[in-house]
Amino acid sequence: MGSPGVRSARAVAGNEPVVRQPWGIGAVAGLVALTAGVAPAAGAAPASLGLEDLFERFRIDGRSVGYVALDAATGAVLTARNPDGAFVPASAIKAATAIMALEVLGPAHRAVTRLYTSGAVEGGVLNGDLILVGGGDPELYTEHYLPMIRALKAQGIRRIGGRFLFDDSLFPESRTVNAAHDRDVSYNAGIGALSLNFNRLRLSWQRYGKSLQVRIDSRTDKLSVPVDIVTAGVAPAGTQAPRGVVRVAGGTPRWTVVPTAKRSGAMWVPVKRVGLMAAHVFQQLAAKRGIVLPDPARGALPAGAAVVAVHRSEPLIEAVRHFLKYSNNVATEIVGLATTRRMAGKPLDLAQSGRAMADWWRRQLPDGDWTGLRIANHSGLSRETRISPRQMAVFLRWARNRAYAGRRLWDLLQPYRAGTGTGRKRTARRQPQAGERPAPPSAQGSGSRTGGKDRGAGARPGPARTAAMQVRGKTGTLNHARSLAGYMVTRSKREVVFAVFLDDGRARRAAVEAGRRYRQLKPARWAWRSRVVLNGIVRKIMLEF
Repeated sequence: MGSPGVRSARAVAGNEPVVRQPWGIGAVAGLVALTAGVAPAAGAAPASLGLEDLFERFRIDGRSVGYVALDAATGAVLTARNPDGAFVPASAIKAATAIMALEVLGPAHRAVTRLYTSGAVEGGVLNGDLILVGGGDPELYTEHYLPMIRALKAQGIRRIGGRFLFDDSLFPESRTVNAAHDRDVSYNAGIGALSLNFNRLRLSWQRYGKSLQVRIDSRTDKLSVPVDIVTAGVAPAGTQAPRGVVRVAGGTPRWTVVPTAKRSGAMWVPVKRVGLMAAHVFQQLAAKRGIVLPDPARGALPAGAAVVAVHRSEPLIEAVRHFLKYSNNVATEIVGLATTRRMAGKPLDLAQSGRAMADWWRRQLPDGDWTGLRIANHSGLSRETRISPRQMAVFLRWARNRAYAGRRLWDLLQPYRAGTGTGRKRTARRQPQAGERPAPPSAQGSGSRTGGKDRGAGARPGPARTAAMQVRGKTGTLNHARSLAGYMVTRSKREVVFAVFLDDGRARRAAVEAGRRYRQLKPARWAWRSRVVLNGIVRKIMLEF
């Protein structure tokens, strides 16, 4: 059995595993319903259980919880708890990145990837350089190279006499989204102006008797291109690894699979030198189609070079819709960096770009209290980013009626069901795969780092809600942090802007001090408990106002 294709391979966009607890659906539904004054199912907890009781029952420190609900029309505070505390928003900050990008670049903005030549063509040889220039496309896929290669062939080019350069100088390349986070997970890949296939490679293995065959390639639904600037193999006997895979440091990047690996398997691994990898895949694909290119090297676009081919991305509003739906860190960071590049008029690194985003936010609402606001990057993969529930809600209220190509932010955010702890379609837990467009709900499949299956649209629902009550928002998770921010229509048909944050730094520090490694903190039980509490808060707001 071969390794799975892109659509069947799963990579988590969030930063915690999804686990299924032994608690029954009815018990959880009853507890959540009770927080909002809804009659519980038979066998549920007593009706006196309120939010404080819910915190105690699910062992959530009340000091780690902050939320605010604002009347969308007037801005009046309807209910709040620690509204001005500084919390880790995790991926909920992607909603703010989306707003900034749509406001600054515009919904019709398209990123452009260009291919240039310098020199004349004689006898099938380009006596000059070939230059691939990245334009900050967050959704550049291998198949987008094919028209470029056809354009080279149409000019009679079969070999390059000079250099093959890639220019990714639009903004600085970063080896990770967050250097302090686990570097070996696909959602913490490198970021650059020339990024391909979400900067991930597919590592797969197949056992034949006692031997284990390992391969690594750059893959989309339509194309699989082997790469050799990153290698793969079998780890020495006795190697231990939590995932069964080990990244070997130093020299040529190398991934190894432990000898005891199961018969077959596959996983996504991050690319760190993203511009070089994107150019290398172009080189390999061109070779398959009869054009020999030298090894790529980073270099500036020479003066007088001529454009051979251009690829334009989809309109920005589509990229925004995708990264809000799938919570893709790489795509979000690329869009954020391209936006602040436009604002600043010069390249900014991730830290500078995060500060520029916070400054832009303050300029839009100069009368707001932005004390403690700190944005470390655009995706939320950082515990350094801090924001209060009030700040998040105030900004979302500012953006609620702004139109982007005829759509509001409400239309771009995902529906959320405050039931038993799952989003309505669980789409925020899964990244789109390279070359993939949003799949129908029935095709959403599994999306957990631990192999658990998503509930999808066909899941058993949580407590019923009327058609009048709706919630749309952006979720976020980090170890011992959970968030949801967005808009809702309550039972009384009132429009509400809200932000809910849970950030238990005490629990995380206790785990670290106990000597456990980051990836072994196992925050999954806290994640499940916090999800129940968050949903209780959301339902309370929905049904009380």
